Amino acid sequence: MKIKKLTAALLAAATAIIPLSSNNFAALPSFTSYAAQHATGAALPEWIPRSFEEALDFRNTYGATHIQDGLICVVFREQPEKVPEGEPQGMLRYEIRTTEDMMEQLYHNYLGSENSMYNYEVAVYYAPKKQGKFEVALVDTWLKSSDLDLGYNHAVAHYTFSIDEEKEITETDMYGWLPDCYTEYNDYVKKNGSVSAKDEFVVFCIDDTAGIRNQWYEVSDYDQAVMQRYTSSYCTIETKQPVSGGATPHTEVYKAIGDGSTFIKWSFVPSDDDQRIQASKNLYADCTVSDGGKKVTLSDEFIQKADLSFTNYSIYGTDLKASGEDAYTAFSKRKSAVIKSKNELKQFLSDYLNDTALDKFVAQYSDKYFENYVLMLSTYLDPYRGRISKFGLDKVFTTDNILFVDFKPVISGVQSRTSNFSILQLSMPKSEYKDAYEVTWSPFYALAENIKCITFVDVATNQYVDMDDTDLSKLFGIEMKNVDGHNPYYWDVITAEWLDLKIDEAYLPGGYKLYKDFPVSVTDYGNNTGDIIFRLTKNKPNSVKTSVDKYSTTTQNMFSDQSVYTQFPNNKSVVITSSAELSETVLKYFSEEYQEKIFGSYDDTFFKNNVLLLNMFIDSTGGNRVGIKDSISSDDSITVYYTKPAPDFQICNTDFLFVLQAAVPKSSYKGQKTEFKCMGDANGDGSFGIADIVMLQKWLNGGSDTEPADWKAADLCRDGALDIFDLVAMRKLIIDVHDLDAPVKYSFEAQYLRAARSPSGNREPVVNIITSAGEMKKKVQTSYRSEELEKYNDTWFSTHKLMVISLEEGSGSISHGITELYSDHVTINRTIPDTMTADMAVWDIFIEFDKNARISDDFTVNFTETKLS
Repeated sequence: MKIKKLTAALLAAATAIIPLSSNNFAALPSFTSYAAQHATGAALPEWIPRSFEEALDFRNTYGATHIQDGLICVVFREQPEKVPEGEPQGMLRYEIRTTEDMMEQLYHNYLGSENSMYNYEVAVYYAPKKQGKFEVALVDTWLKSSDLDLGYNHAVAHYTFSIDEEKEITETDMYGWLPDCYTEYNDYVKKNGSVSAKDEFVVFCIDDTAGIRNQWYEVSDYDQAVMQRYTSSYCTIETKQPVSGGATPHTEVYKAIGDGSTFIKWSFVPSDDDQRIQASKNLYADCTVSDGGKKVTLSDEFIQKADLSFTNYSIYGTDLKASGEDAYTAFSKRKSAVIKSKNELKQFLSDYLNDTALDKFVAQYSDKYFENYVLMLSTYLDPYRGRISKFGLDKVFTTDNILFVDFKPVISGVQSRTSNFSILQLSMPKSEYKDAYEVTWSPFYALAENIKCITFVDVATNQYVDMDDTDLSKLFGIEMKNVDGHNPYYWDVITAEWLDLKIDEAYLPGGYKLYKDFPVSVTDYGNNTGDIIFRLTKNKPNSVKTSVDKYSTTTQNMFSDQSVYTQFPNNKSVVITSSAELSETVLKYFSEEYQEKIFGSYDDTFFKNNVLLLNMFIDSTGGNRVGIKDSISSDDSITVYYTKPAPDFQICNTDFLFVLQAAVPKSSYKGQKTEFKCMGDANGDGSFGIADIVMLQKWLNGGSDTEPADWKAADLCRDGALDIFDLVAMRKLIIDVHDLDAPVKYSFEAQYLRAARSPSGNREPVVNIITSAGEMKKKVQTSYRSEELEKYNDTWFSTHKLMVISLEEGSGSISHGITELYSDHVTINRTIPDTMTADMAVWDIFIEFDKNARISDDFTVNFTETKLS
């Protein structure tokens, strides 16, 4: 039934509604005499809608509410339906309720159209009677329930307003600031951006587009103890008839509920991509919540307006300048560029594409495009030789003038007959890009839907194990269908059994067996995808069995003489082949009671089949991190690696005796050199601490003539070489061994000033931490221009600290750049040209950071190098 046929009944009903609550709420009052005189709307302000078309315009301009000229206008959208059976015909479905005795009603009307599925109900209020809260709600009266509350809890729409002492009216609900219409949405985005924070709320402004393949989805696994999804507001242009396709902007609002940090992400991905990994663009909210959940601060590192696309070229096609296997030689090194014109684009592509393909690619971008956008390109040659044909955008963010582009090559389970050479294109508005940016592209590989990657790795070499002759069905004990590849294997199976996949070790190749300490790991990425890694080791009969015993040196009756424990052969490895040797070398130090407790199992029967390797030492750190980590056997040596922290951070009141034992089968013991070594002990003092890290760092930087006392103990990566990766592993190990907090990364600003003073010949960097202007004058001797250092005054130091690193170079043509600042180290990249000047140079690097940052006492300076040719 059309609305125009009910006009009389509706108006009659509007004047006959009686109060439903004697407390806060009442039905709309009857038209006042003032309203009756102006029922035609002749004297009403023009912005108040009096026709269906004007109601649409109001909703598209103001949303549901607007305050102007001392009036509140609320325009509700309603969808009439057939009256329920048994109810009187003409019964109104919706009913407006307001706070009683707060404001007068000026105007009330129902507006409809035969060509629309919606009606609009307009209510205008004026003349505030007192200070307080005024509420307007639209209630669905057809809801029937014994516990139905006809108040605002079951309202279809609900709005609140505040009236102050001066009778000024302010909307106080969320929609007082959150857009709920097309015009407000555009104004809000222009002012606040696509992602913003207000008080305890985070707002995503999302431009959905109906009728296309890509749609926006929330993809983050955010911490719901910090933020929770709160509400949505749709801001589509309202029309008489629904419009298929077109823009459907809306907001997604999250509310903080507790202090902490979390990350929320929305991605624009194909609707058939259930994994949500093929994003072409993203919106990010890196949230820090404080003040008891009342304040949200967003990181400004993320670029919200970056759009990824890509173009694939088969290496066997005619588009590339190098084809077939030659492509893997010509294009093996990934290259990137920042493109700002069509000429730059042609120049970059000319190294890769033939003329026809080049012209087609360039035709995508007009001169007008480059007036408003920057185009970043990166090449990518499929390392899987036929598995990569799709990409997704993960993150785009900036740190220290470096623009990071994290992207996801998607690994397909089925290997194509051709490999792709791809050109990745990231489009960004010029307003988001700075010329100082250094752009870094980083791949983070993802598996296509339903694909499981099965990998077999040799833990000794960290290399793939040759599985070409392995019968997988026998190895796994099930029929392995839909498996593609040769270690790693890609398994396309829709079943949960992959989460608990077992193997029969008898079918492993080359005498391998599962690594006992950590044989298999399964990572479930969701959507029936994941990584399964089997760790293998050679199945040698001479496996070493180890154990560790710990005793307080004050243990009563443990020693044969209480002072004798100081005479132990500390950190000396002993090989014992019989009970008699055990008595001669070890048992004499212990009482009979503890001889039996510690060594009772090493009797003649044991020594008939085994050799005992033994080491003892005294630890003063409490010993919580002492233990045997690994053992390596060969025809020449047997080495047992243990962890023992140096007393850098704590010393316990009680010393502890540790007895490290390793049993080796006699059948595999050929008189090899045997020893116990402390992991990370670069300086050979028998423990692992800061001194080992400092020594390795100096040696790697060429600043020390002293070589590591034991490079194998320092080779934590087990790759036969000492390099920066071992230094990184050492830093991680010291955190674990010494039970330390992880280093904190700090943001910073830096300036690099060449000093006028003469070089001293000291090639070690000198570090000074400055916390006041007074310290600046004492510790920093310069001849710089006053404007270069004038900002370092007391006001500046009230919120900042300054680190000054002074260093000398053999050539003034060597330049520097800080790449990272942590609480325990800084990394400086030295850019070295192919041809250098012969002048020595002294540099002062001024690093500015937050006053509350904490710098460790063992702070170190690391160097990396970029050589220009």
